[in-house]
This record gives sequence, C-alpha cells and structure tokens, in this order.
Amino acid sequence: MNLYIYEDDNFGNFSPLSTTRPVFLLRSGMYGNHKRIARRFEAEIVGLACREQLATAVARKITDLPVNIVKRDTDRVLFVNGRLREPGDIASLVEKSKQSCLFRSADSSQVVAVLLRSELIAALPAVTTPAEYADFVRNAGEEITEFETSATLFEYCWDFVDEIGNSVVQDFEENKPYFRPAKNLKVHDGSHFINGDYIYLADGVEIMPGAVVDASEGPVFIGPGSKIEPHAAIFGPCFIGSNCRVLAGKISGSSIGSFCRVGGEIEASIFQSNVNKYHDGFIGHSYVGSWVNFGAMTTNSDLKNNYSDIRLVLNGQAVDSGSIKVGSFIGDHTKFGIGTLLNTGINIGASCNLFGGRMIADKEIKPFSWGDGETYTEYDFDKAIDTARVVCSRRGEKLDGSEIDILRALQQDRISKEGALDFG
Repeated sequence: MNLYIYEDDNFGNFSPLSTTRPVFLLRSGMYGNHKRIARRFEAEIVGLACREQLATAVARKITDLPVNIVKRDTDRVLFVNGRLREPGDIASLVEKSKQSCLFRSADSSQVVAVLLRSELIAALPAVTTPAEYADFVRNAGEEITEFETSATLFEYCWDFVDEIGNSVVQDFEENKPYFRPAKNLKVHDGSHFINGDYIYLADGVEIMPGAVVDASEGPVFIGPGSKIEPHAAIFGPCFIGSNCRVLAGKISGSSIGSFCRVGGEIEASIFQSNVNKYHDGFIGHSYVGSWVNFGAMTTNSDLKNNYSDIRLVLNGQAVDSGSIKVGSFIGDHTKFGIGTLLNTGINIGASCNLFGGRMIADKEIKPFSWGDGETYTEYDFDKAIDTARVVCSRRGEKLDGSEIDILRALQQDRISKEGALDFG
C-alpha cells in the first residue's frame, strides 16, 4: 500500500499557522502530524499532498518524502486527511477492506480517508498528481463505498493545543523501547530529576546546576544538543526539541520545537522552530509560528475574568472555541516589542511588528501589520524580508526563495486553495 497524507480545503481554520505551512506539519506532541499519521499504517511509500503554493517549500524541508506526486505501483493507494486527530478504528478498517472505500467521521461526516484498489484506478497514470485522484473519486459514484469511522479530525488550531498532553505521552510511550543511553551527556551536580524513568535526555544534552525536570505528571523528552540552564523548571508532559536553550523560568505541558530559546513562563503551548522567548513574560495555551521574537515581558492572557468561553475571530468570522482557556495564535516572523500585552484569544498574522508596551486588544491582526495596538500601517514587504533574512542568518540559516514567495502571496492576499484536496 502507498500512503499519501493530504491537506484538505479546511486549512483556513488553522490560520495563521497554516498560511505558511500545510496543516499536517502542525505539531501537538513530539512530531509533526504527518509523522504521527504515518505510524498508524503499514505502507511501502509515504507521500505528502498539499497546496501548490507551499509544495516547493515543503519539499525543501521534508526531503525524504515525495510531495504532490502519487505513484500507482501497489495493490492499494490510501489517502489520509492530514487533520487526523484520534485514529479510532481507521487503521483496522483500511486493513480489513477488500474494496475501494471512502471513510467519513461519525461525528462530522467529513472525509477522513480514501482507499483505492488497483483494479479501480487502473486507468489513472502510473505517476500523477493528487488532484487527479481527487477528481476521480468525486466522479466515481457507487464504485466507491462509503463507511463511517470513529476517527476524528482537528478542526482549529486550539485543538492541537488541547491535545499536547495526550500526544506527548503517546509519542513518548511509543518511542520508549527505542531509547538508548545518550552520548556526551552532561548532568551537573545540583540539578534535580523527579520520576526519572519518564525523563529522556538525548545525545549532547546539558543540565546545569539548579535546573529541575519533573515528570511526576507526565513524561519529559529533551532533544539532542539542548541545554537547560540554572533555575529552569520543566514539568511534564513536555517536549523540548533539538538544540534548544531553556533559561530561567517554568515550562509546563508544552511542545517546543528545535532551535528555540525560551525563558520566563510557558504553559500548555506549542512553539514551532526558531522561536525566541529569551526573557520573562507569560505565554499560555498558544500556538506560535517559526522565527517569532518576544520582547522582554511580552505576556498573553489565556483566561477571561468571568471564566466564560473564549470567542476568536478567524478570517473575519467569529468562532466560539468552547473553551475557557485559549491564548494567542501567532504567524511566522512576527516580532513583539518589550512589554507587549496580548488579549485573550488573539489571532496575529505572519510578519507583524507590534510594539508600544500596551494591550493589543484586536482579536485578529492582518499579516504584515506594523503598529502599537491603536494604529496600524502596512509593514513594507522588502523591509520585512530584509529583517527575516538577518534573523535567519543569526541562526545559520538562509531564507529560501520559496518561503519568500509564500510571504509575498500572503502580503498580497493571494492565498490559493489549488492543490488542497476535496474528495467530496
């Protein structure tokens, strides 16, 4: 069987994170959702299907998987929605099926997966695009049988945040049999571990005196080359990616991507790679894109004083989260000046520059906004890209042309659905 993890046309529900990456690259635990999905199925080939606008950048980052290329060289071709949350019975249904099937979730009737057997798709080219398969399925009619599955899908960005604890625990347990003694490990006297059987330190990790790692409420994984400095406290379930630097403060129930520098207080939040939160300040129940910088004392609210459910504005539309704990959702390359305060349930687009030391009360801020919370102008695109280049170079990386193209399309409000799959 060949497996293709695809992005459907509901990607807009995951803005601003999904404006610069496919939904299946979002993360709730230790891995992007595409890796968590791939572990559920036995496949000869695993590939990715996403918007054409993102394909080049995705192929550059995920070099070991084909992007937007489907091969019909096995008995079965399986497409699985990249928003898969709880797999339920979908893997067993696929394994037992003797026919071509479309599986819908029992709770929402959305397409979770499509299984196509070779005899049905024999007329399709041996190598073609995911879009051609989607067209075929929509026109196949009764040749494809529909079934319900107990699998569920992520619906919004805050669903990933809600899933952090479960995902970190599950990922840790599934990988625990493969953990091996770490090389070049430095654990200094005066550091403290609680429930050490559920703490894993990878190669090259350094734990400084006065640091505390507490796995009494869930496992803690600290990735290769990361350094935990004095007076830093990490409370599980928590994932710290590779080459991170954790400074004085408290991190609990979070998933921190590679090459992040984090301090202060972080609670129940997801950071993509290369986030800089070096100073004091609180970030809670939030999802933060790559290359975001928090000025000293930048703090967000994740709970209203009346403890009511938090409403957000997403693509101009009000959405009730159904939760009393929702923080901030922040796009790539956005920067905050010192003392910035972020309102509860705020959505901030990519490449913004926000400053002024006051409350940002707007519920949704467009990408490339430059302002102080009262007035906004458009951040000049060339200047924004120049800054992004400098920031990337400070981490030894180069801003790729395909990433610049994505940001330009975003700045010009040219987000395209082309390549996002609709199986009907």
